[in-house]
Amino acid sequence: MKKRAITALAASALIFFAGEARAASESRKATKLYKAAKADIKKGFYLTAYDKLSEAYWLDPFNDGALKEMERITNSFKKNLAEWCEYDFEQKSYGSGFLFYTQGDYKNAVKEWKKVLTVKENTEVREYYEYVSGELKKGVEKDRLLYGGKAKIDRETAEKLEEKKKDKQKPVKAPQKPASKPEPKAAPKPKPPEQKIDTAKAEACYNEGLQQYSQGYLKLAAASWEKTLKYNPAHTRAQRALTKAEKMLQKK
Repeated sequence: MKKRAITALAASALIFFAGEARAASESRKATKLYKAAKADIKKGFYLTAYDKLSEAYWLDPFNDGALKEMERITNSFKKNLAEWCEYDFEQKSYGSGFLFYTQGDYKNAVKEWKKVLTVKENTEVREYYEYVSGELKKGVEKDRLLYGGKAKIDRETAEKLEEKKKDKQKPVKAPQKPASKPEPKAAPKPKPPEQKIDTAKAEACYNEGLQQYSQGYLKLAAASWEKTLKYNPAHTRAQRALTKAEKMLQKK
């Protein structure tokens, strides 16, 4: 019994430290995305920057810099839109397309981007226009582009291609000789039913918590992240977010 207890504790410790390592990795990734977004803003790539900021926030909802920068850019476009309508058709269409895109209204975003391209060629707008137009034909779902958007999908695609290249470069191992068949063992005892994991529902609850936290509803966000862990106990982002939220609620 003692051996089993020690083994269980060791397994729990390994899971905990693995979760902590993954959380730290995601936090570093969020910081890196935030810095990359700031660089994109200086170049005038606001669509790309917003996508990176939203993914940084998705990875770490307590990355206040990412959240504030998203709000700042959005408010700036909203504030200047009326003025642009009078004298700058290109900027007005870019700003309108940006706001439609970040709100998940992809059909109207595409319409505005098309107006931009009729006035002047814009590499960033062209890439977003072609990508989102293609996704609309497939029947794109809002959640697919909700946090990270096109920038995240582009990066993930590039990472997969890089992995494939590495796999091709690896030397092919010679086939091993088949091992002799072991003697049949006694049938193992039936294990208790494991908790069912629903990653889709877990992610939906996590995203709901992000929206609630961004609106200042900390208790509701914490409740949503608790639901996330019920559907998927290994959801490290929700674990980290819930821990921080609980600490903040205790201070209040």
